Amino acid sequence: MRHFTSSRAAAASLLAWLCTSTCQAGRPITVDDANVNEPGASHVEAWGARDPGGIRTWTIAPAHGVHEALELGASLTRDTGNRLLTTAIQAKLLFSASRPDGCNTGAVFGLAHTRASGADSGGNTPYLNGLLSCNRDALAFHANLGANRPTGGPVLPTWGLALERALGAVTLHAESFGQRHAKPVFQVGARTELAKDVQLDATLGRHNRKAVYSAGLKFGF
Repeated sequence: MRHFTSSRAAAASLLAWLCTSTCQAGRPITVDDANVNEPGASHVEAWGARDPGGIRTWTIAPAHGVHEALELGASLTRDTGNRLLTTAIQAKLLFSASRPDGCNTGAVFGLAHTRASGADSGGNTPYLNGLLSCNRDALAFHANLGANRPTGGPVLPTWGLALERALGAVTLHAESFGQRHAKPVFQVGARTELAKDVQLDATLGRHNRKAVYSAGLKFGF
């Protein structure tokens, strides 16, 4: 029982952190940006990953713009190795509008729920993340500062820094992110459009001397 509880809490903590970006930020970057979908616009992201800790997951995450400053998102993640299922819902609120040559801020509020396959109940992880984005020409900088609290555990501060650069049809990024009591993740990634509103993306990085990676698609409508 102790091993299951520990694994469930770790997965809930990890997925809560990842959901601060992957539910609504532009894949494949993990550090969240202070941007939202336009009102009435939606997107769905789907990807497979080897996450920090060697966790292999598959995720699908839709998001919808309901207001020029508000976006609602959700996600469903399957940990195939530990047979854990994590769902999350969240809201992203902008405190100032995104600027093509300047900075703006926002925040994400969410709740992740993790349970083992076949279990009647699981653990909840609420999370909060503050967002800062600055744009200038083809460059964008993003900074996050937040926290999550797994069931039965302490509040864990989280952080992230990222830099994006557009190079023609491809956008590259480098980032680092993490939380208290865990070593940071360093990774790079790229995204490009295969067709109108269809994006292909991937990341490759290191965590605790082990490789982490992901590959996915994003569909807008």
